Amino acid sequence: SSVDDRTPGERGEPRAPREEGRGALSKSRYDSVSAYISGLAHLSDDAAAYYNDVPCEVDADILARLVKSGIDRPLARHLAHLFVRDPLVAFEGAVEEVDDQTSTEHFESLNSTNWQTMRWKPPPPQKMCAPHIGWRTEFRSMEVQLTDFENAAFTAFVVLLTRVLLVFDLNFLMPLSKVDENMKRAHAIDAVNKCRFWFRTEVVPDGSCQTEPRASTTASDACEEMA
Repeated sequence: SSVDDRTPGERGEPRAPREEGRGALSKSRYDSVSAYISGLAHLSDDAAAYYNDVPCEVDADILARLVKSGIDRPLARHLAHLFVRDPLVAFEGAVEEVDDQTSTEHFESLNSTNWQTMRWKPPPPQKMCAPHIGWRTEFRSMEVQLTDFENAAFTAFVVLLTRVLLVFDLNFLMPLSKVDENMKRAHAIDAVNKCRFWFRTEVVPDGSCQTEPRASTTASDACEEMA
């Protein structure tokens, strides 16, 4: 792939030289996500293992530092996963000159060069008289379409989908291995009409008065292939 910048050693090729401190990476920086940060996917160790069932390489030093600083482990794991890769860009006058206490520029240069199917974005520093920008989640699985109409249609659909998710508190969690399988199938020609995709069996919370999420091993968490 033209966007896979892993070295032969990072791709795990036989007899390829390995850089000290760098192991094999299961995915390129342009791929599907490798870990959930949702609390629903980490209600217990069993739940975390059930949903996060794909390799997720991390920078061990970064992970330990974040956890020690009070960052909860799922989010710390996600951030430490970003740091297994080097940033792709560095601008003159924006390296040592950037104050990390007041700017997120260095973090964004790394976060924005990991092109995964979802991207978690913290708020940027507040600017004087500028509108407030909060926490964001980007849906990034769609490729650019052939026409402006198609691009606009999918953009509008994603906005409507986020509203439905929030209003009805729907749960689409399923093991990430099945998410990866769906992504592979989606690359086939006319996949929407010819392929079957994994989908969570139950997406609506059990009962309107439910206050505790279901355990990850109940029958309602099962997935099935749907046309």
